[in-house]
Amino acid sequence: MTSQEKAEQFAGKAPPLTQAERDAINALFPAYIFRRSCTDEIWTTCCRKHLVVEDKDMMVTTPERNFPAVMWEPHQREQRNRWDDAPKPTVQCPLCGRMVIVKELRYTGGRDNLSRYRRAVVLRWYRGALWARAYDCGKHYSKDKGYSLTGEPKIKLVGVYRFKPGLAEATTRYWWDCPFSSIERQDGPLTKGKWHIHGPFTANAEYGVGYDVIGLDEIQKSPFRYCMAEEAERKFTKFLHFLTACCFYPRQIEMLMKAGMSDVVMDFVERGVKHAAVINWDEPNPSKAFGLSRQDMKTFLGTNRNIQILELHKRLKGRASLAQCAEWMRNGLNIQKTFSAAKKWNLPPEKLIRYLDGYVGCAQYGGMSSLGSALRFWADYLTAAEATGYLLHRENVLLPRNLGAAHDEATKKHQAKLERERAAQRREWERQQKAEQAERERQARLAEERYDERRQKLEKKYGFTMDGYVIRVPLGKDEILAEARKLQHCVGGYADRHIQGKTTILFMRKVKKPDEPWLTIEMNGNKLVQIHGFKNEGLHTAKGRFAPNPREVYREFLDTWLDWLEKGSKRDKQGNPKLPKKKGVVA
Repeated sequence: MTSQEKAEQFAGKAPPLTQAERDAINALFPAYIFRRSCTDEIWTTCCRKHLVVEDKDMMVTTPERNFPAVMWEPHQREQRNRWDDAPKPTVQCPLCGRMVIVKELRYTGGRDNLSRYRRAVVLRWYRGALWARAYDCGKHYSKDKGYSLTGEPKIKLVGVYRFKPGLAEATTRYWWDCPFSSIERQDGPLTKGKWHIHGPFTANAEYGVGYDVIGLDEIQKSPFRYCMAEEAERKFTKFLHFLTACCFYPRQIEMLMKAGMSDVVMDFVERGVKHAAVINWDEPNPSKAFGLSRQDMKTFLGTNRNIQILELHKRLKGRASLAQCAEWMRNGLNIQKTFSAAKKWNLPPEKLIRYLDGYVGCAQYGGMSSLGSALRFWADYLTAAEATGYLLHRENVLLPRNLGAAHDEATKKHQAKLERERAAQRREWERQQKAEQAERERQARLAEERYDERRQKLEKKYGFTMDGYVIRVPLGKDEILAEARKLQHCVGGYADRHIQGKTTILFMRKVKKPDEPWLTIEMNGNKLVQIHGFKNEGLHTAKGRFAPNPREVYREFLDTWLDWLEKGSKRDKQGNPKLPKKKGVVA
């Protein structure tokens, strides 16, 4: 037999739902009374009845005819979506007495927003075991999908569990339409903080994470009747894990729950945390499980029963009384942080706790209201003291007699040291900035000194004359700045980059006016990056530019020049560009 067949067989052994259980599932959903005033009909979803009201004006004793108040109750509008949980006015159902919301059918539309989804776990003591069946449940009233106003919720079995002493078994679906694939078994105590049994409802998680438990009274028929399952169901989110734990630790769970330590059981059930340093889960006897004397157990039960009191008592190995530990926990002691600090500074934990406890409630020391705030205050002092070179290996320095005064003095010195370091960093930054600026200026001077040589190379490569136009290289930085002022565009920002060889700026002029700014060109090798004239051809308006794009207007000239560049900027013996002979070409 395959694991899937075994799982299906196991699920088939579960007790079927009774009508009472179906009614309990139905009661999980909001209750409505739908009415159609024109025909005097009423549909109830709580007790699922369809009736015709014979007399709306008179109150009569027959329950089926006791509907005048419902017939005159105003219609309540639908929710905007299934997450709209705003409370609606309700009235009492005359049949079952449940509070219901009244809906007039002609105002409800398609009723899609009334759809609801719930999750339910139904318990039953059956054939010597406690069975739990997990259901995904939905209730709909949409007329387009053929749902009945008085119909039962649609349910899908998604998990089957069986609990008995020493054994917990389960099979679940991975998805709504998947079969039961395998059986999970927990046949021994918890190991490595993980249960072998996992919860249901892994699919359709968008509808929520909790579930309702039906049939809690069935637990009273089982061996787990003393484990206070009702309280666990109210407080825990993983109730099925709680039942799994009850299969192996019923006496321990009973003891802890009755002692008001449900938080310890919750840690064990939901997180797999045993608090093994404090509790021996294999020992059902309370005094032996906690490892306490009768007097210490009595003292502990007289506290708020915080398990950390016992943890602190055990970690201090009896060097502090249980009552003293309880007092320290009430004063806000953080066990983990305090013990870590004591280990770091090689201090006995109880000595550090007693030292900090002496400053709790002292307003002159910053108003330390708890041991946690005192620990932070002391750690702040140590940070400043360590940074300023205090001899912290000495106990009178590590634990000063007046912590407040020592803290203020160390903090003041630390602040002064930080100010000096920041001032030194600021001076170093300013020095570096000045050095970088000086280097940039030196490089700029060198570039200007060498620019004549570079300009000649650029002129040889880019210099061009044809059809009354000339392209030439700027004589220097000042000429580029003058070009920017005259044409009122941004070429001035390119002046230093051009001088340093990071980009190339050229002037396009008319042969008859070679010194009058007209068009400015930026080149990247043989590629024309941009060409612009006065104000970059003007501002953009709704009608377009004030002037045409020079790249289009002088396309023939520019294309000829760029083609000449691509072919190597060849010149004749007189230094003129070598071009194919054309009419109008300036040779």
